[in-house]
This record gives sequence, structure tokens and C-alpha cells, in this order.
Amino acid sequence: MPSPTVCRLVRALPIAALTLSAALANAQTPAAPMDGRAGTFKQVQGEVFLGKDSRRAAPQPGDGLRAGERIVTGKNSAASLVLKDGTVLTLGPDTTADLSQFQFDSTTQDGNLLLDLLQGSVRVVTGLLSKVNPERFKVKTPTAVVGVRGTDFIVEAEPTPPLRFFITHDWRDHSRLRR
Repeated sequence: MPSPTVCRLVRALPIAALTLSAALANAQTPAAPMDGRAGTFKQVQGEVFLGKDSRRAAPQPGDGLRAGERIVTGKNSAASLVLKDGTVLTLGPDTTADLSQFQFDSTTQDGNLLLDLLQGSVRVVTGLLSKVNPERFKVKTPTAVVGVRGTDFIVEAEPTPPLRFFITHDWRDHSRLRR
């Protein structure tokens, strides 16, 4: 009759073999691409939405962000995410921003970023992209385009009033200027 130690080893052997084979399979598989992600949400507080209009979804920490997507934060809400190049974006309350363009090649460190801040505030701590190609890292607001030359900055943008506002509130009678 085999000893109790040998019996325990025989029973544990299949479990150890499965664990070892899974570890070897993972080691031989190349790292999976980030499925087209430009970045990943790290913190989400309050009402935060990803997408436009009817296709909006509430992201959770760990969810991805792709180039061309819109992030909207509600009142008393905020979101923080990290892009593939290490750039950290922190969006404040009542913010609407589009990650209009983002490309980054980790091998050559080449790419570009265009963040379209429609309203609200965003704090940006830049990553590799702005260090290697500062001319390709831009933040656009309704009234300006900012070329980034720093490593940590905040941009605020007021929402643009509709044209109807200017017509009804800033219209003046210039008839005295006519002949």
C-alpha cells in the first residue's frame, strides 16, 4: 500500500499539470493588443458617459477609450484616464470632450493627439507623445487651439452659445449707418 504522502502527490499532480500548462500557454502567447484602445479609464466618479446621444454608455474603471469617442461628465462628476503613451487626462464636472485623434506607436514613439474640449475643464499630464513630438499634441477649445509645450496643465472652456443667442441679444439697429 502506498504511503499517504504518495497518495496526496498523485492527487495533486493533475492540478499542478493544468496550472503549469496554462502558465506555459500564456507565456508563449504574445501580449494581446489593446483592442484598438487609445486609453483606459482609471477612475470614474458620478455621472460619466462615453459616446454620443443614444449610444452613450457609463464607463467603469478598466474600460477602454478609442479615438473619436466623446466623454461627458455630469454635475459633481469626474473621470480620469490614461492613454497608451502615458498621458493622464482628468476631466472635471460638466465637461464634454472628444478624443478627436489619437495615434501612438510605442516602438517609434511616433503619433499625434487632438483633444477637442467642447466645455468644462481638463487637467493634462503629458506622456511620451508630447515629449517626443510636442507639435503633434494639441488641445482645441471653441475659441482656441493650444499647442502643448508643458508637462502638466489645465484647460477650461465655456460652452459656445448658439447663434440664435447672438442674433437676439447682440443685434443692434445700424440703420443710421446706411445712406
